[in-house]
Amino acid sequence: MESQNSLLNEKQAASLLNLTPRALQAWRVQGRGPKHVRISGACVRYRPEDIKAFIEANLKQSTSEA
Repeated sequence: MESQNSLLNEKQAASLLNLTPRALQAWRVQGRGPKHVRISGACVRYRPEDIKAFIEANLKQSTSEA
């Protein structure tokens, strides 16, 4: 992963989460997924620490957890 201060583009962020960029786009529309930065209309970036925080916040021990 790049340095902590760099921003990841959609493709890089999706790759870290093992998703498609389209899945991240859908999550943004639904208000789900990791925090993101909208640079301009179509330019969205992600901070590496927000990707890590999203993963940590969604860790589960079992399938019965909410």
